[in-house]
Amino acid sequence: MPVIQGRVAGDYENCIDALSDIIDAVPLIGIGSMCRRPVGGSDGVIAIFEHLDRILGAKTMIHGFGIKGTALSKLRGLEHRVASTDSQAFGLASRIEARQRGISKTDAFVADHVERWARRQYARSARAPAPIQGELPLGPDDRPPRDPWEKAIAQARAEIRTLIEEGQLSHDEISEPWIAQWAADIFQAEPLESAGDSR
Repeated sequence: MPVIQGRVAGDYENCIDALSDIIDAVPLIGIGSMCRRPVGGSDGVIAIFEHLDRILGAKTMIHGFGIKGTALSKLRGLEHRVASTDSQAFGLASRIEARQRGISKTDAFVADHVERWARRQYARSARAPAPIQGELPLGPDDRPPRDPWEKAIAQARAEIRTLIEEGQLSHDEISEPWIAQWAADIFQAEPLESAGDSR
C-alpha cells in the first residue's frame, strides 16, 4: 500500500502527483499519520480527507493512520472513500492507567483497553457528528498557585502539555473535565511536584 505524507493539503497532493502511476494501479492508499493533527481547521483531519476525496480517482480508497475517535463520526460522509482507520489511543490510555495504578501493562490489560476503545468508537461513529472543539489553552500560568487544588491543576496541565509536546497526546483530545480528573489523581495520590515538572 503506498502511503502519502504531508502537513497541508498541497503536500499530500504533491505526493499523489509523484506517485500517480502507483496510486492509479492500487485500490488502497495510506494517509500518513493524522495522530498529531487536529480534527478541525484548515489543516485538520476532516479538511485533508475532504481535499483528497476531491482529487483522487473514483475507485481509490484510503486508510487513515492515527485517526482520532473524535473524527470518526465526522468521516461518515466519506464512507465511499475511507476504507479503514487505525489508532494507538488505546495503547496510550493503557500506559497512563498502568502508570497511575502502579501495575504492569500486560497483554491482557491492553486487550481490555482495546475492547473498551473499540466499543466507544462503534458507539461514537453511530452518533450524529459533534461540533469540533476550538482551542483549550494549556499554557503555563505566570503566578505560582497557592491553593493545593490549584497546584494539582497546574501540575496536571504541565504533565499533559509535556505529553502533547512528545506526541503522546493530541491537544484536541483534551477537555477541562479530563484535566480535572488528572488533577484529582495527583491531588489524592502523592505529594505535589512543582507545577513546571512533568511526571
